[in-house]
Amino acid sequence: MRLKPFQKWKKWEITTFVLISAIVTLPTAYFILSYYTNIIVFEKYGHLFSNRVVWSVDTDEKVVAFTFDDGPNETYTPQLLDILARKEAKATFFLLGKHVEKYPEIVKRIHSEGHEIGNHSFKHSFLPLYSKSYVKRQIESTSALIEKTVGTMPIYFRPPMGLFTPSMLDAISESGMTAVVGEVYPRDPYNPGTDKIVERVMSRIEPGSIIILHDSGTFGKVDRSQTIKAVSIIIDRLRERGYSFLTVGELIGLNGS
Repeated sequence: MRLKPFQKWKKWEITTFVLISAIVTLPTAYFILSYYTNIIVFEKYGHLFSNRVVWSVDTDEKVVAFTFDDGPNETYTPQLLDILARKEAKATFFLLGKHVEKYPEIVKRIHSEGHEIGNHSFKHSFLPLYSKSYVKRQIESTSALIEKTVGTMPIYFRPPMGLFTPSMLDAISESGMTAVVGEVYPRDPYNPGTDKIVERVMSRIEPGSIIILHDSGTFGKVDRSQTIKAVSIIIDRLRERGYSFLTVGELIGLNGS
């Protein structure tokens, strides 16, 4: 089959080619930059996009909040809880409803050990593509499941992948929740190496930072061993700098919110 010369392409053919190229090229470029460099730090400038989302907290106190997404995970969440208990550090876990349903005993352990539980939607869908009513169902069904499991309703919601639209933010607030993203994200799901995760966090940390990490994934088996090892090192190094660790709620509370 002979290819048609580009000059003879119809407008719809050019549009289709551009769209397909963008779909393939942009995620690939994003992955490469995320894996190999420190360039991708969009969340650092999140406050420029919306002040309806908590990115960090303005404080002079040397305090930060560890947060963990997509759990609970039957392998890695217990390991993480062991480390946090041993090092006497608190964290906030943004849980997926489908995993709360599957591992209720781990959710109960998170709660009983004094950590904060947040909502990360039920299925980790790409919510910007969905209707406001769908977003509210994802939020409210997960909140109800968390309340049924541990007896308390979460008040913080982290949008999957940190992505949101004005309509999503309306749905979050109408569900009685505060949107939280964070601004120190070392891209740990890409498994760049324990040392790289530690380096990225330590180079970006400042008083009031919210650190975004992952103890699970959205589907299938995941390897979070690098993250687990990195957390132990990060806690020690931050303590050497004089930092202590709060939940997201405690961190926000410093500003009287």
